[in-house]
Amino acid sequence: MRTANAKRRINMNKLNIKEYKTKSGEMRYILRGAYIGTDVLTGKQVKTDIRGRTKTGVKNELERLKNNFKKNGNTKGKESLETFGEVAESFFELYKLQQKVGSIRQMRSNLDTYAIPAFGNKRISKITTAQIQKKVIEWAKNAAEPLGGKQKRDVGSGKDYKLQLNVINRIFQHALSIGIIDRNPCHSVIIPKVKIDKPNKEVNFYTKTELSELFSHIESLDNTKWSTQYFNALLRLLVASGLRIGEAMALEWFDVDLDNQTVSVSKTTVQRTVIQDTPKTNKSNRVISIDSKAASTLKRWYFFQKKHFMSLGNPHQSLVFPTWQGNVMDYHGLNYRLKKIEDAAKLTSLSFHGFRHSHASLCLNAGMTYKVIQERLGHSTLQMTMDLYSHLEPEKKNKELELFTKYANF
Repeated sequence: MRTANAKRRINMNKLNIKEYKTKSGEMRYILRGAYIGTDVLTGKQVKTDIRGRTKTGVKNELERLKNNFKKNGNTKGKESLETFGEVAESFFELYKLQQKVGSIRQMRSNLDTYAIPAFGNKRISKITTAQIQKKVIEWAKNAAEPLGGKQKRDVGSGKDYKLQLNVINRIFQHALSIGIIDRNPCHSVIIPKVKIDKPNKEVNFYTKTELSELFSHIESLDNTKWSTQYFNALLRLLVASGLRIGEAMALEWFDVDLDNQTVSVSKTTVQRTVIQDTPKTNKSNRVISIDSKAASTLKRWYFFQKKHFMSLGNPHQSLVFPTWQGNVMDYHGLNYRLKKIEDAAKLTSLSFHGFRHSHASLCLNAGMTYKVIQERLGHSTLQMTMDLYSHLEPEKKNKELELFTKYANF
């Protein structure tokens, strides 16, 4: 059996090292396009030309370059990756190539708020399990602190201490995979179990009566105006479907089937005006049926919009709710106009997300099951739907009590 060194010698002997003469007439040797390795950050092969006075010198230099490349974490981006912060940035560069925009933004926040402040300047090979354990306990204690009436925690004191450990673990796994460390110290960390004080989230929504007042007001406005038609169609759709506002802004006309009265959700907006071709979660991929009034309102909006864009020389506008110039709408800019409409209708101001809650309330009181509502809203779990909306069904509860009273009349 051949040893590893013997195999290496045979491979070295196969190298295409050629002779050449310098200007002064001296004999030298060159290996063109010598393969050093594959960069883990770019996925590209790293090659270079190697020169030497002897063939052995060329071979030795090739070995030296390969060893240095491996020690550098199989990347030529930096002489060496030594600190936790440097490895974290290397991990993040790879992460960005594989994830959605929203996930990238969240990971950047986790790194800047927790991981890098905790370990950034430390040599990654010197960080111990005990140091990580101490930091995780600190984060867990912060997460267990009572909110004291606050709706959210201070920056750096979030409840997701388990998530932060997961981020650190992934950075160490990255260091392990590129050969910087020999073991992952996170594997022995014990995750504390603490009770976390959750804020009382108030779910604001419009009742059926309030929605009737809102749409009566909108329909009384000048229907030749872009804003009137826009808000009438948008709010009708939100109430009829429970779409997230980002999902509505990303809708294209081929997602809307007006004949069968359905809307297909497969994307959303991130960073305000960037359409991401996947929705918030896997469960958010869905087809939602809408009522006939919402469908007819969308149909009117389609022809109104088409006439407008034909006048601009752009009859093939694909977005359902674009800006009047045809760009992706930043819905944050619509909040002021929405509040003006609500104030004029003499209603309590509601955010766009409040129309999603209004849809859930209508569904519950219409007798839909939580499972159906979960599917319509695109929630990842049934429990999430029940936790959010179980208190929004007073009409249904009253009807159920009437049924019980009639049946149990003994």
